[in-house]
Amino acid sequence: MNVDQHLKVAQWHVEQARQHAAEESYSCGCPLNEHDKKAIEAVEANKVEMEKHQHD
Repeated sequence: MNVDQHLKVAQWHVEQARQHAAEESYSCGCPLNEHDKKAIEAVEANKVEMEKHQHD
């Protein structure tokens, strides 16, 4: 993905999070995949700095 694509995906996910926060019954239907799990773990560990990683 390029910069523009990453920013668009991030914006989409932020809007989904806002919907989840605003509506208890809201479901975006997004599956939690391995790539996303790694991102969550990095954020929770405060290791969001630029990581070089391989995409599947």
